[in-house]
Amino acid sequence: MKVSGLVSGLDTQGLISKLMQVERQPIVLMQNRRNSYELRKELWNEVNSSLLSLKTQTQNLLSQSTYFKKKVTSSDETIVSATADDTAANNTYTINITKLAKAQRVAGTAQGSSNTALNLAGSFTINDGTYTSTINVLATYTLTDIMDKINSAKDNTDTTKDLQVTASIVNNTLVLQHDKTGTASTMTLTDSVNTGGSTNSNEILESLGVLTDAKAIANQQQAADDAGFTVNGIPVTRTKNDGLTDVINGVTLNLKKDGVTGTITVAADIDASVNTIKAFVDQYNSTLDLINTRLAEKTVIDATTDAAKRKGLLRGDAVLTGIKNDLRKMISDPITGLTVYDRLSDIGITTTSENFGKSGKLVIDETKLREALQNNPAEVKKLFFNDLDNDGVVDTGETGVAAKISDKLAYLTSSSTITVGGVTVKQGVIPGRLDSFDKVIGDYTKKITDFENRLTMIEENLWTQFTAMEKSLSTMQNQAAWLAGQLGALGNSK
Repeated sequence: MKVSGLVSGLDTQGLISKLMQVERQPIVLMQNRRNSYELRKELWNEVNSSLLSLKTQTQNLLSQSTYFKKKVTSSDETIVSATADDTAANNTYTINITKLAKAQRVAGTAQGSSNTALNLAGSFTINDGTYTSTINVLATYTLTDIMDKINSAKDNTDTTKDLQVTASIVNNTLVLQHDKTGTASTMTLTDSVNTGGSTNSNEILESLGVLTDAKAIANQQQAADDAGFTVNGIPVTRTKNDGLTDVINGVTLNLKKDGVTGTITVAADIDASVNTIKAFVDQYNSTLDLINTRLAEKTVIDATTDAAKRKGLLRGDAVLTGIKNDLRKMISDPITGLTVYDRLSDIGITTTSENFGKSGKLVIDETKLREALQNNPAEVKKLFFNDLDNDGVVDTGETGVAAKISDKLAYLTSSSTITVGGVTVKQGVIPGRLDSFDKVIGDYTKKITDFENRLTMIEENLWTQFTAMEKSLSTMQNQAAWLAGQLGALGNSK
């Protein structure tokens, strides 16, 4: 029980509160220090995120396709369309489409209803040229039930494989169509029972009008057929119309209409290449902007908000300064061994004169860049990444602006771990620094918790002492009153 000045008249609560404020000063100091590390961690996370974004844009510059991108223009997209990869030759191709590839389609005869029991019981087999499935039919099955059984059918031998035939119902008529086009993809339909001269209820496909009494297909609406066309006069036959990757090297063709002629033109996609390089430059400038801001911003005196307290925490930071200097050096230094373009300025990428070049930001002379990509895309690629073995990976001895920056960013931002002396640490400089912040923040949190527990004990002890004082004062007051009473009684007796 806490007794607050009942006898002494003291503001015990206020006294203890002020005493605890004094005792709490070390906690306030630790909280401020912890908050400072938390804010530093936020700032370095911000820098790390910006560098990771730069790393993503840099990776694009390591790809050969960035410098040899192709675009395809069709004379009529409703006739023929196409896409091209970086291996396609610049050329115009005339596509004369005689016929499109078609999928085999057969139909039965109209039944009374698609949702009434057919009173057919038996089985039939569908072979799609690759897989075979046997469909069992009960007398209660409707035409819809048979359609569903076909559409969910699996290969008899390998039940993980779907039958490549799709069933549908049109005007109460069962229609079967092969999923693939081309003469190599045809259906073989077989009733399990064959009774010549009559149609029995156990002859399912014959009863549905799909097969004749002789078990031949009764109504083939569309025969399987291959696509036939010419490319610049050269005849070509294929089993499908879309995704034709083996007709023109590096080009994927899609045939849309037969009996017509269209053209496609493959050309260098300079716009796409320029945009990829622009994206890198924009992110590089954004990263330098952030670094410059953090290095230059001044501390806010008597800051009260976290936003204000963050300012100046990285001012003049040696690691951040080193990152900026390294990036600028890798951008400006010539690439040894190159003869056509050995520095970015050769292709129109230079440091801005803004702030006398102190910002380190880049500007692009787009006309010069486009000219370089048009005339010497291979040399532009070497400037960014001289990939000697053409594997798209930066190996020892392979250099270039993007290659150097990529290596540096991996060194700075890698979150992979290594074990040194039994201790596992992050390989990247910044992730390692973030982990050290976490450790310091965790240590402060533990110290604060321990100190809070100690303060609780101190406060309880103070209350115990003040309560004991109040009790002692109460006892003394009671004794004084008794003594006064006794003395008064003695006086009255005289």
